[in-house]
Amino acid sequence: MENSSSIHFVSVNIERDRHYDTVLPFLKEQNADVVCLQEVFERDIPLFEKELGMKGFFAEMFQWPDSFENPTEIISMGVAILTKLPVEKTLLQYYKRGPKDIPVYVKYVEGGEDTVADVLLSLVVDVGGISYVLGTTHFTWTPHGNTDDRQRRDLKNLLIKMEEFKNGIVFAGDFNAPRGGEIFDELSRNFKDNIPAEYATSLDQKLHRNPDEVKYLMVDGIFSTPEYEVSDVSLRFGISDHGAIIATISKK
Repeated sequence: MENSSSIHFVSVNIERDRHYDTVLPFLKEQNADVVCLQEVFERDIPLFEKELGMKGFFAEMFQWPDSFENPTEIISMGVAILTKLPVEKTLLQYYKRGPKDIPVYVKYVEGGEDTVADVLLSLVVDVGGISYVLGTTHFTWTPHGNTDDRQRRDLKNLLIKMEEFKNGIVFAGDFNAPRGGEIFDELSRNFKDNIPAEYATSLDQKLHRNPDEVKYLMVDGIFSTPEYEVSDVSLRFGISDHGAIIATISKK
């Protein structure tokens, strides 16, 4: 930690188990107090706990088939937060579907419905006797970063959930909506966007499956309410198909 009342924080979409040779060394090097992960398999949480010496908390979003054609295994996937800090409370807030309505993932067909249960996973952690609220989410995906009515509906529901954080929050994740577009900009009107303006994209042009399409898609974010100071924010590439967010968080 930078000092007794700040948090070294990392958030990254790890793209399932495709990049553990780079993800795990990076996270060990960072030695963060709090790590947020998107697209993580529940079965791999014990691996992260062991390798990082942290306690993991998982929120299920969907069941991932090992094959879309002839599945033989269904794996629970979602978001997770790992921390070394004392945890006062865990919060699971589904803003699409719910914990009793976790679907098996089916490839999205334009005009169809997501087979994903969107959730905001948050922890209240103790930092030298001060409570911090930190969250992560993986927002609704759309083709090519375009806005659609599913995203508008899900953002409305997410913002309603966010009203519960009367004492503030910092939340990070993959928002699947580029900065400069309708969804990201609406988030920025409600919360502070802490990603430095010089970053044009948060997607890794070497590791992403569509390198030519992602040059200007700044879709990952770290947002905060006025109670928090988020500083020293940077993106690290070469980790996964998304850049990792690195930040220092403190209470004002």
